[in-house]
Amino acid sequence: MNLRRQLVLLSLCTLALPWAGCQYLRQVDQALTQGQMQTLEATGNAIAARLASAPELIAPDPRRNGRPPGAQLYLNPLAQTPVLDGYGEEWRALRLRPRQLLDQAGDPFAQITLGRRGSQIYMLLTARDRSPSYHDPRSSGISSGDTVEIYTARQQYTLPVASQGPVHAMWYNPRRGRYERELRIRGRWTASPRGYQLELTLPAALSDGELAVRVLDRTHSDGGTPARVAGTLPNDGRPGVLVEPLPQLQRELEHFARPELQLTVVDQEGFVLARTGIDWHATGDDQPPAGEAQPWLRDWLYRQILATAALSPLPRDRFPDNLTQNRETASQWFGAPDSDPDSTPGDERIGAVSVPVVTRADDIIERPLLGRVITAQSASALRSLTESAARRLWLTTAAAAGLVLLLLLGYASWLSWRIRQLHRAASNAVDASGRLRGDFPRPLINDELGALNRAFASLLAELDHYHQYLRSLASKLSHELRTPLAVVRSSLDNLAAGDLDSDSRRYAERAADGGARLSSILNALSAANHLEASIRQADREDFDLADLVQALNQSYADAHPEHHFELQCPDTPQPCNGAPELLAQLLDKLVDNAVSFAPEGSTIHMALTPERREYVLSVSNSGPLLPSGFGQKLFDSLVSVRDDGGKAGHLGLGLHIARLIADFHHGELSAANREDGSGVVFTLALPR
Repeated sequence: MNLRRQLVLLSLCTLALPWAGCQYLRQVDQALTQGQMQTLEATGNAIAARLASAPELIAPDPRRNGRPPGAQLYLNPLAQTPVLDGYGEEWRALRLRPRQLLDQAGDPFAQITLGRRGSQIYMLLTARDRSPSYHDPRSSGISSGDTVEIYTARQQYTLPVASQGPVHAMWYNPRRGRYERELRIRGRWTASPRGYQLELTLPAALSDGELAVRVLDRTHSDGGTPARVAGTLPNDGRPGVLVEPLPQLQRELEHFARPELQLTVVDQEGFVLARTGIDWHATGDDQPPAGEAQPWLRDWLYRQILATAALSPLPRDRFPDNLTQNRETASQWFGAPDSDPDSTPGDERIGAVSVPVVTRADDIIERPLLGRVITAQSASALRSLTESAARRLWLTTAAAAGLVLLLLLGYASWLSWRIRQLHRAASNAVDASGRLRGDFPRPLINDELGALNRAFASLLAELDHYHQYLRSLASKLSHELRTPLAVVRSSLDNLAAGDLDSDSRRYAERAADGGARLSSILNALSAANHLEASIRQADREDFDLADLVQALNQSYADAHPEHHFELQCPDTPQPCNGAPELLAQLLDKLVDNAVSFAPEGSTIHMALTPERREYVLSVSNSGPLLPSGFGQKLFDSLVSVRDDGGKAGHLGLGLHIARLIADFHHGELSAANREDGSGVVFTLALPR
C-alpha cells in the first residue's frame, strides 16, 4: 500500500468528529426533552391544584360516586347532525373511538358510539353476527329474535333487530298493562356483511343523564335464552351516567391556555371533560400546500441521529391506560396524529404529561381520584433548535473533515511526489555506460526526506570522485610506467647484446616479450582514453545510413575473404543524423569481433531494419555462445571472454569503445545468443 493510500485511510479517523457531534446532539436533545416534560408537569400540577380546590368543576354529578368502571358512556360533541339512514357515513368521517361491548367469553360482540347535538342524543351500534335472528311476528313476545335493549334512568326500551327498516322502540306501560311504542326514539336498521347496524336518536331529557345498552343474540327466533349478551348495564341493573364535556370546566381551563400547548381534563375512566389549546387532529391550515415535497429523508436522518424510534400516534378522544388508570404522574411521547395523511409516525414528537386530580381530605381516608390533567406540547420548537444545531454541526464537521482530508491528500501527494523524485534521481544516477551523473538534486527542505536526499547526493558525489579516479588511473599508470618500462627494455637489450648462456638468453628473451606486451597494454590504454575524448568532441551531420552500411559491407568482404558476408538493407535512402566515421568504427569493432570468433568459411550476416522510431543494425556470426551473465559485461572496459589466455593482446577495449559510440548517438548496444543456439548476434538500436 503506497503512502497516499495510507494517509487517506488515516484521514478516515476524522469521521469520529461527526460521530462525537451526534452523541452530543443526543445528550442535548435528551436534556431539552426532559426539561420540556418538567415544564409540562409543573403546568399540570398547577391546574390539578386548582381543580382539587373546586371539585364541583370536574365532578358536578354526584351520581357517579361509587358506580362501577365501564358503566358510564361518553357523549361526543357532534359538529353536525347525522343522517339517520343506518349506514353511519357521518360517524366514520368524525373518526371517533367506539366503545367495545364484550360477551360473556370476553370476545368483541358489538361496538357503540354516542354523540350529542343540541338536545338530541345520537347512537351508532354495530353488531358482529354472521347469522342474525329476526323477530317472528307469530310470536307472542315483543322480540323473539336478536334484541337491543336501552336503559334510561326511569325506563327500559326493547328494540327488535330487523334486516332493514325503521326502529320500533317498545316500552311497558304499567298503567295500561301493555307494551307501547316510544315514538321519540327514532332510527333505522341496516344489514352489514358482518351482522347488522343500528343508527338512532332520542331526546337527552328522555335519558335523564343515565343510559345503558345491552345486546342479546339468540340462535333461533323463538324468544329463548340468549346465546350471547353484551352491554354496559351493571349487575345492579342501574344504568351508568352519561359523561360529556363540561362547559364550566372548559371556561376554567381556558384561563391556563398558552400557545402551542394543549390542555385536557379527563375523568377517572379517561373520558375527555374539557380541552383547550392547539388541536393536532385539525386539518386544513396546518397542512402543507398540495404538491409540496415532504422532507422525509431529512426527517429520517434526524431520527437516526437522535436515535428516536417511531412513536404511536396521538389519540383523539381517549388516552392510553398508563396515562389514565393510575394515581401517579405519568408521561409519554406520541407521534403525529393518525388523522394526518401526510405525516408518518415520528415526524413530529408530542410530549404528554398526566397529573392526577385528588380531592383534599385527611390522611386517614383515601382521597378519591376525580380525574387527571393531561398537558401536551409539540417538540417542534425543540426539534427546530436541534435541527439547526444538527445542520451547523454537519456543515462544520463536513467542512473540517473535508479540509483535513484535502490537506492530508495534498500532503500525501506532495510527499509521494518527493519520494518519486528521489527514486527517479537514484535510478538515473548511473548512465548506461556505468558513469555517475553529477546532477543529483539537493532539496532545500530540512526534514527526514530531505536529509535522506542529501545523504544520497553526498554518497553519489563520493562515488563520482572515486569513479573519476579509476577512469584517470589508466592514463596515470601509462604515464608513470613508461619511464621504468623503457629502462627495463633498454637493460634487457644491452643484456641480450652480450654473451649469455642458453638458459640466461631464454630468460632474457622471455622478459623482453613481457615488456613488449606490457608496452602494448599501456599504448592501448592511452589510445582508449584519447578515443573516448575524441568521441565526446565529434561533430554530427546528416547522412544516408543505408549507403554507409552497404559500403562497409563490401569493404569487409574484401578484407576478410575467408568469410562470407550477407547484407539485408533497404534500397531506399535511410536518413540519419550522427557521426558516420564513429559508426563505421563501431561496425569495425563488431565485425572484427565476429571474424575472430566465427569459424573459417562461415557466413557473417549484417542487417539494417528501419522501424517506426529507430533503426535496428545487427551483426550475427556462428561460433561459441556467450557465457551466462555476460550480455552486458562484454561492453565494460578490460573485459574479454577469449580463451587464449591473453597471448594475442586482446584487452576487451573494442566492444567498450563500441558502446561509447552507441551512447554518443543515444542508441543502445546489446549482445545475445541466437535463438537456435548457433552463434551470437550484436544489435544496435539508433533513434531516427
